[in-house]
Amino acid sequence: MRIIKQSPLLQQTFQAKIQDKISDRKEQVKESLGGGFFGEIGASFFQFQQIHNQIKGNLGENFLSFLLMSLPDSWVMFKNALIPIKSKKLTEIDLLIIGNRGIFLVEVKTWKGSFTAYEDKWKRREGIRWISVENSPTSQSLYHKKMFQQWVMPQISGFPEGFVFAPVVFPVAKWIGITNCSVPVLQGFQELTEMLKQSPECLTNEQVLIISKLVENCEILDSPEKSPKTSSKPKLILESPEKSPKPSPKPKLILDSSEKSAKPSSKPKPILRKCLHQ
Repeated sequence: MRIIKQSPLLQQTFQAKIQDKISDRKEQVKESLGGGFFGEIGASFFQFQQIHNQIKGNLGENFLSFLLMSLPDSWVMFKNALIPIKSKKLTEIDLLIIGNRGIFLVEVKTWKGSFTAYEDKWKRREGIRWISVENSPTSQSLYHKKMFQQWVMPQISGFPEGFVFAPVVFPVAKWIGITNCSVPVLQGFQELTEMLKQSPECLTNEQVLIISKLVENCEILDSPEKSPKTSSKPKLILESPEKSPKPSPKPKLILDSSEKSAKPSSKPKPILRKCLHQ
């Protein structure tokens, strides 16, 4: 398997927006505690949690990517892949894997403990109680799948249906109980590797390359200057065949008119001048 990176500028743009959101949330936490000394402590604790969660997530994603290196070289993988959404923003996918057996948008959750889910509504166990989880990982993964399909499908043709999967992987959870969730939920990296290897083949190597290039060259359209770029590409393709046939019919028309108007070979020059004036 090959690991491919997207544009560093794209990553920097996304990270800057994430930092802005974290800063806003930090200020909200500070204000909710009345500001001052306790507000600073609360804001610092919130920032520590964010860093801690990010480190845990990165460790899980890096370990999983290491295990998947045994897949064929025709497969490609993007870590923290960024995909444009309708609102001209980006959404992040932990691991985006593209191979002959499909496209896998993998959401990695390094949650500890016991969890249950019914129809994408999640709860975690705390002692003898089950507490509702605010952010549903299966709903998040389903959202990634829909956004990816809306972005990539208009750009490709001739691809089979049902080749995009969005599993959620819990590598360190103690217990998970799932009922009627919208995407596959896997406990441990071994279940993911089995899913990748056992899925039926549906994409050719050429199709894998086409999709991987789209992801690699993804751009965020957050400014009016970038929007014409997408329209200019098809124009170049359309203009190239139009220019080649245009010169060919013109001489044919001139020759036809000359044959109809005057058969003698001594009058080609006047006929050519009239055509040029027109």
